[in-house]
Amino acid sequence: IVLASLVCVFAMVKMIGYSCAGEASPYEINNNENFGLSVKYDANGGTFTTNTSVIVDSFNVVSMADGSDTIDVALVAPDNAVRGNDAFTPVRNGYFLAGWYASRTESTDADGNVVYTYSDKWDFDNDKLTLDTDVSFDANDPVITLYAAWIPMFEIEIYDIESGEYIDSLTFDPTSTGEIKVPEWDEEEGVMEMYKFPDRNGYTFEKAYYDAEGTMAVDTDVIEHTGAIDYETGTAKDNVMKLYVEWTEGEWYHIYTAEQFAKNATVNGCYEIYADLDFEGESWPTVLMYGDFTGVINGNGHTFKNITFEQTNNAKVNAGLFGNITENAVITDITFENVEFTIKSGTRVAGTFYGLFAGKLAENATISGIEIINGKLQIDSDCYFSVDDYTIGLVCGEGNPDINADISCVAVGENPKSIRISVDEDGMVTLVFRTE
Repeated sequence: IVLASLVCVFAMVKMIGYSCAGEASPYEINNNENFGLSVKYDANGGTFTTNTSVIVDSFNVVSMADGSDTIDVALVAPDNAVRGNDAFTPVRNGYFLAGWYASRTESTDADGNVVYTYSDKWDFDNDKLTLDTDVSFDANDPVITLYAAWIPMFEIEIYDIESGEYIDSLTFDPTSTGEIKVPEWDEEEGVMEMYKFPDRNGYTFEKAYYDAEGTMAVDTDVIEHTGAIDYETGTAKDNVMKLYVEWTEGEWYHIYTAEQFAKNATVNGCYEIYADLDFEGESWPTVLMYGDFTGVINGNGHTFKNITFEQTNNAKVNAGLFGNITENAVITDITFENVEFTIKSGTRVAGTFYGLFAGKLAENATISGIEIINGKLQIDSDCYFSVDDYTIGLVCGEGNPDINADISCVAVGENPKSIRISVDEDGMVTLVFRTE
């Protein structure tokens, strides 16, 4: 391979033996072609992208000497892009590369594990091999071996500050990433942006601390790992760092728009509302309309307005703004204004509960500070219930929340006179379909 920018000629040799029995070795071939000066790169526990652990560069000494008594050989890192398609990237799972070193010392730690330390780090930009040209070089005997020095990935262990429970770890290569961003609220999306921090299922990040006692809060946008790389020895100190995190139970969202609410709607989500939400042109989430809601919505006195939705599902469902509000759910301090719920189900509907606020409401659910202004519960004339196994309430099909509700129930569609609607003092709706 000719690398004109280095004024050198390389013959890349993979340490895989002969290509077939009886042929000369790559080293014999190189020697015969004057490529007798070899430099060895030892992946040292890693592998190159060629699935080999060693590569060798061989140089044509005659061409490089040009009659001089000495030559200066500029080495090229295995993964240098100047090699083109013949670049070799060294990899080792769970480690990062500290550099290439000309000397390696082996020792054993207290647990009997082999430990390497290094010296003479090679600077590919400035260092050169200076060699006498009158020396006889043998390609099979490298003049220098450079060892890859591997350091375990830097790690941040995440613990729950309340219980001390280990949650997860964040690992990274400090040579490419020196800082880790602290999670923060993304107001555009309404979610906690975790960046590279590990999530904790069912919880939301609140704050991080450097100590288990919670006295040293992380008050910056980024966290700098306290570990350090000793490039003189190819080792690292304090590559494992601990952080203690305060969590809020539930998967929380900060909501500023109806679009955010609809996009992030789940039956177990927790929502802090920071503005009035106008659903004009925005669909009410189907997952809430039919699902079993177990989450939290803190309305903070804001209004949800201009909500229009329809029940068109012929399956056995409970439907309303919320299909089924479970006993663990919390919905507080919201005014629902201009809400229109139309029931358009077919003849197969049975065993269902409908209400503008909820199909079913568990007795122990926390519902407070809820008001409904100008609510409309509409029964489409195309709807026909063939059985009496259904329940419709102005507010809830089942359950009796303490809600100040202004809700009307009317028939709509092509033939609204075909339905006679009556509402009792408890807000329960009875339908009589005329067949004439």
